[in-house]
Amino acid sequence: MPVLNVVRRNFFRDSIQLMRLSEDAKRLPGVLDAVVSMGTETNKLLLSQLGLLMAEGRGAGDGDMVIALSVAQGADAEGTLAKVQQMVLSPPRSEAQGEETETYHSVGSALKRLPGTNIAIVSLPGNQAFGPSMELLERGVNVHLFSDHVSLEDEAKLKEYAHSNGLLLLGPGAGTSLLGGVGLGFANVVKKGSVGVVAAAGTGLQEVSVLLDGIGLGVSHGLGVGGSDVSKAIGGLMMRDCLSLLEKDKGTRTLMIVAKTPTASVMKSIMTFAQRNTSKPVVACFLGLGYRGGPGSRIRYAKTLHAAVSVVSQVSRGPAAKRFKSSISMSPIELVKLSEKLSKGLAKQQRFCRGLYSGGTLAHETLLVYRELIGEAYSNSPLSPKFELKDPSTSKANCIVDLGDEYFTAGRPHPMIDPTIRRLRIVREANDPTVAAILLDIVLGYGSSSDPGGSLVSAIEQAKQNAEGAKRGLVFMAHVCGTEADPQSLGDQKRKLSKAGVVLFPTNAQMALASALLVGGAGARSVMKRKWRSLLAEN
Repeated sequence: MPVLNVVRRNFFRDSIQLMRLSEDAKRLPGVLDAVVSMGTETNKLLLSQLGLLMAEGRGAGDGDMVIALSVAQGADAEGTLAKVQQMVLSPPRSEAQGEETETYHSVGSALKRLPGTNIAIVSLPGNQAFGPSMELLERGVNVHLFSDHVSLEDEAKLKEYAHSNGLLLLGPGAGTSLLGGVGLGFANVVKKGSVGVVAAAGTGLQEVSVLLDGIGLGVSHGLGVGGSDVSKAIGGLMMRDCLSLLEKDKGTRTLMIVAKTPTASVMKSIMTFAQRNTSKPVVACFLGLGYRGGPGSRIRYAKTLHAAVSVVSQVSRGPAAKRFKSSISMSPIELVKLSEKLSKGLAKQQRFCRGLYSGGTLAHETLLVYRELIGEAYSNSPLSPKFELKDPSTSKANCIVDLGDEYFTAGRPHPMIDPTIRRLRIVREANDPTVAAILLDIVLGYGSSSDPGGSLVSAIEQAKQNAEGAKRGLVFMAHVCGTEADPQSLGDQKRKLSKAGVVLFPTNAQMALASALLVGGAGARSVMKRKWRSLLAEN
């Protein structure tokens, strides 16, 4: 089985293009496996684990592209490699039509060809994103800045210019937005409705939009402002501008704010602005902030994404609250009984949970639930510095890993696009005899893998076989964030995972609760009785 590496020096492609190149290469005759990625240390570790790293690839740097192939004995290895290199040099294809896209060499030439453009997506390396983004703003075009690794200084300049000129600068790191029913970045197909969402959390926006769709409320607009918008340096500038826009929008009847918990001063600034400059009901989910605001309050708070949608269903008129109860809610008794049932196949030493997340917001929500019920968990994005993993590739104790973190995604596709890292990690975690359960978020929608749940089934089955061979049980839990209208189909993904023995949950917060009850036992059950309403905002 020959393995070949070629390195193209100082040659960049974005994550979507890298994923397509890898998939196209795998389809060539004689190819057993293929990865096209940037030459970061994390990517080279992955190539090594896959048996695809050779001497030339080891010498690649962060800015170099690595083409790694394994081919069958007797296949034309050099000819196949030449074809892959030609793919790399060819113009990118249109995902919708399988045709070549139109290519422009400047912002000016693109806008001349597309007059009337009012929003543009920028997806470049962070250190190259400022110039094109500012030029677009100067030409009166709103910007959805998908790029990570943009400095706070550059973000502040872009947002201050946008604010002063009545424009939006969504992002940087804006993974998701929904504008009038049209998704940008990673987005689900949801009904256009009455709830306007401003989110400094990409998968947080996806989670609430999917749940709002499921209870019939839908989303008027979902504006992703990027996680650092609520940092001290930016101060929620774009979040406030987006709230103003949604306040003026006639189709928006309820406002939602979704973000990881900012500093007290930034949160106060945002909520003071909302109090003074909006008149519509506001539900604010700063993850981890205690539930406040009685039934008559115009501005109410929720601690989890689940709780936020529950509160919205309560303040809206119509059947949404009943739909939430019937299709999303799980009672404390149901969760306790389920956790007790799942624990019966576990050995005494199996006392830890491992979360392998593609969505950073969902991982953060799980960490917050754990803190409430069983104490803090280790993570590469921990709640407290003392629980930070020294090596994000190696778990310990209760551990929630954000595989979409920059450590894993620098120079390679996001795990929502490419499941390779998560498949390998599933088997490794399952081989740890102290692991009781593995948690997975399966995020559907445009931009995500064509089969995000199905692509993990073989790894799940292998992990279960390994555990069974070692005479111990192993629980897999998953929350599928998606709708029937998504390209991957919610029902289809749930069927594949259920067939593999995965326990499914309507929301991520419920999955986090069930897993904490599984390993926390009587202590966790006692705590949940006291904190049930604050975590899920249900009566």
